[in-house]
Amino acid sequence: MNNSLNKIAGFSAPFLVSKQVRARRLRKIPKIVLRCSGLSGVVHLMPSFLRSTLVTLLLLLPLQTRVLADDTKPPTMNPELSAADQLYRSGKFAEAESSYQALVKTDAKLEPAQVGLVRAMLRQQKIDEALDAAITALVVQPNSAALLAAKGDVQFRRGEMTDAEVSYLAARKLDPKEVHAYLGLAQLYDSYSLYRKAYDLLQSAHEVAPDDIEVQRAWLRMLPRKDRLAALKAYLSGPHPDDDEETKRMTEYLVFLKATADKPVHVCKLVSKVEQTETKLETMYAADIRRTRGIGLSVRLNDRNTRLLLDTGAGGIMVNRKLAEKAGLTPISAVHYGGIGDKGLQSGYTALADRIRVGELEFQDCVVSVSDKGSVADEDGLIGADVFGRYLIDIDLPGMRLKLSPLPKRPEETVAPKSLNSEGEEQANADQKEESVNDGPSKDQKAPPPKVTAVGSFPKDRYIAPEMANWTKVFRFGHTILVPTSVNDSKAMLFGLDTGAFSNLLSVRAGRQVSKVSSENRVRVHGVNGEVDKVYSSEKATLRFGHLRQANLGIITFDLSAISRHTGTEVSGFLGFAMLKQLEIELDYRDGLVDIKYDPKRVNPFAR
Repeated sequence: MNNSLNKIAGFSAPFLVSKQVRARRLRKIPKIVLRCSGLSGVVHLMPSFLRSTLVTLLLLLPLQTRVLADDTKPPTMNPELSAADQLYRSGKFAEAESSYQALVKTDAKLEPAQVGLVRAMLRQQKIDEALDAAITALVVQPNSAALLAAKGDVQFRRGEMTDAEVSYLAARKLDPKEVHAYLGLAQLYDSYSLYRKAYDLLQSAHEVAPDDIEVQRAWLRMLPRKDRLAALKAYLSGPHPDDDEETKRMTEYLVFLKATADKPVHVCKLVSKVEQTETKLETMYAADIRRTRGIGLSVRLNDRNTRLLLDTGAGGIMVNRKLAEKAGLTPISAVHYGGIGDKGLQSGYTALADRIRVGELEFQDCVVSVSDKGSVADEDGLIGADVFGRYLIDIDLPGMRLKLSPLPKRPEETVAPKSLNSEGEEQANADQKEESVNDGPSKDQKAPPPKVTAVGSFPKDRYIAPEMANWTKVFRFGHTILVPTSVNDSKAMLFGLDTGAFSNLLSVRAGRQVSKVSSENRVRVHGVNGEVDKVYSSEKATLRFGHLRQANLGIITFDLSAISRHTGTEVSGFLGFAMLKQLEIELDYRDGLVDIKYDPKRVNPFAR
């Protein structure tokens, strides 16, 4: 759904980043429409942790102890270091980098300056320079827990998950009070779908350093909505290490909270008795009507029938303003969203749909996103596959069918959850919403619905049912599914699974590592934020993912650094529709599992 608020402070709010990409070949070459929808966030809507403070009363101290205490002076603060730290906390990362660099030149063993330098570089997306700075500093101080944790942050941003985990664990072992080791492990395990582990680690970080600005930001997602409203307002009122775009999104989320915090949670609750369904997928064509551009799904918003682009790379539901007005959606608050292109964030708003019907399933009280533009991906709108994240999703592209069925019950569960994730929220947030509704009767029921057991009051780690033992474990960043993929026998990179992207896509960074990259003057790429300045192509990229292998004679390549920045880790490319249309894709968003099947007997060789 609406990613425009999603990656804010690590908590999920309606933040849609729909990356529609349109490429057209010049000189009578058919127009190509590419969409890359991804970007995401983490949400835990759990009650705030209550810390107890032990107060020790010291009475009748010996004279010698008092003298020692009187003679003990606090360590002298380095004014230059304090000034650099203040620049960092205020989001002035370039100035902070220069200040830290000057301090390191003066004293190569000044650990806080070394750590600050790495983090300032990282916040400016200088990921290679940040890694070099961390490695250089660790040569001088190999047993520095703070530097190891900073190195882990760089490795996480580079998509080197295993290496990041090693660095974080080593930092925590050296210093159990190194708060960034806990924060790093929390974000790492969250991407692994190990939500309870991430929850516990964030609790530990708050115990260790509740006043740390990074902890305060991460802690926002742990708070109930009303408490989060006050905490976010306080956070934004002072210096905070966020750039202008991040601050804008957080401010918009604050407005959203003000509009909804004192109202019941819009949970998008299943009201029909059918718990599973199968519905037909529809072919959606490009503007020239000569080429398939994606797959559509019939959806009923309130009393309005429409067809939305089914997009595994997008989050939630997004429609254009015209459809929203005709369907009678109720506006909630303004929002901005962005994607590929150089024209800045696009405007829209969040809105409430009384009813949404997909196939035989009907849901009530659902938040969706609305674009101010006349179209979304050249259609009335799009629906992210994560909307159905409460179900086992089977997108059978050769058979053109969408099948939704209950997820496997965890051993401790008595009933499978049943709701629609129309906001595109994180799994932990969606879990909490479901449980909040299960705490009391719905407006259409006299008796309370079945409850999940008490264990359900906390986030849950990934559960791999026996029948899913051979499924591929993927990384989740909000609605974005990243599949470990090797290119030309490279080490594993992270590729988005995106039925909304017309073809496979490769980042310039990855292309230069594994292939020969050259300018592609025949192709122009347009996205939600306008035209991409530079488009390239990479030669002979053979992709290996899941249990499959696919060769590309050439692959469209361009800068995906903005996508990576919003996601929080390196996105090296996308697995797009031109290839995925030959496959059957089963998705388990709850547990971060994917099964991709290829049957050559079911592929239509004449498909456009």
